[in-house]
Amino acid sequence: MIPDDKTWLLLTATTAKAFRMDAQESKKLAGSRTARLIGSIPYAAGCPQAERLALTHLSAFVLASRDPARAIFDHKPSDDNNPLTRLQCISDFPGGDAAVIRKGMALLGLIMYSGYRHDQVKDVENDEYNPLTSGVWAISRIEELLIPEIPLSIAPELDDLMTVDEALKAWWEE
Repeated sequence: MIPDDKTWLLLTATTAKAFRMDAQESKKLAGSRTARLIGSIPYAAGCPQAERLALTHLSAFVLASRDPARAIFDHKPSDDNNPLTRLQCISDFPGGDAAVIRKGMALLGLIMYSGYRHDQVKDVENDEYNPLTSGVWAISRIEELLIPEIPLSIAPELDDLMTVDEALKAWWEE
């Protein structure tokens, strides 16, 4: 079960207040499908402390999206070995259903790599490391690794938040 709208708005309002977001930033967080997926995985996985985990993971998401912390969370060559390495700080789900967690993290991995695809030209122009432009990863390889982790029969409520097709077209800022 994922958080209902009231719970989701409470989670995002709490996060926004903790980060001293203005009204526009707060609204953007509450409307972010990626953030909603991040905050919903602990609930869908049945984690005993879902609210705490959701808030922790949302906080990491916000921190990673803000300067000057953004550069610390950017993809680095040391992240190349596994497509989910960069997501380790939001992959802790004590007591949660492993299959649901794998599905949620695979969806987030697809969103992340979709963002790399979206940013390829900009990253080349700005000389920023991107595992797709460096030739280390091919999106087809990422899809081969992650899509099998996203069966429709497991936690279908996550599919209501983000389908595989949507994840392949999304990026973190959405």
